[in-house]
Amino acid sequence: MQARRLSAAAITRAGDHACAGLAGSVKPLAGPVDASIAARTHAFAMSISKTSAFLSALLLSSALTHSAWADAAAQPAASEAKLGLEQKFSVMAGLSQWLLFRGGNLAVEFKTGRLAFEVSHGQGLDLNQVGGFALSSAERRDETRVRVPWTTGFGVGYRLTENLHLLVELKAHHYEVRANEGASSVSYTTFSIGPSAFYSIDLGKHLFLEPNVRFWPNVGSTLAGNRTTLQRCDGTSYEHQAHDFGFFGNVNLGYSF
Repeated sequence: MQARRLSAAAITRAGDHACAGLAGSVKPLAGPVDASIAARTHAFAMSISKTSAFLSALLLSSALTHSAWADAAAQPAASEAKLGLEQKFSVMAGLSQWLLFRGGNLAVEFKTGRLAFEVSHGQGLDLNQVGGFALSSAERRDETRVRVPWTTGFGVGYRLTENLHLLVELKAHHYEVRANEGASSVSYTTFSIGPSAFYSIDLGKHLFLEPNVRFWPNVGSTLAGNRTTLQRCDGTSYEHQAHDFGFFGNVNLGYSF
């Protein structure tokens, strides 16, 4: 019995020694394995961190670029709005035609961006009104009667500022001319091309005044040589040159829609 107990004890001690030896042999391997896994985990984490940083930078750059393009695209429109260059349609009446020459005049004006367009028509003008200041010196000297049954045309131009624009106008003017108490009269039409300048003065939200200066030199007429002969009642005659509006000023009263 005692021998069996000694044998069992010996076996137990041998098993303990074997387990201890196995544990000792495994411990040296645990260090390298743990270090390798940790290194790989750290490298993977760093890779994810770098990828996230790259994607974040890319998204931020894209957002900033889109914002910059949007601002650049909005600048011209904002600039034009600031300058008051929005599209505008107006109806106007030339005051001098109504108040000074016992006639009438109406015009329409369209502005869009930097461009300006105008179409106007006047009628029934008597240039002998107000002392005949609208006549040439020769017409006043010869006491020529000059009426304008109609004058019409259009202009195309450029807006310099919110209130100032320039036009080049093409016009046709029809005249009925006779010597004072004369025995003869003549009708003819002249054609003019010239520059003009307009400046708008706001009177309210829609109403405005528009002083303007114009230069309408004749470039042609239906008269041969741009002149004709008029006879007086006493039998004398004189030569009349086709009337030329030349340089003059006016004021429009307008309404914008």
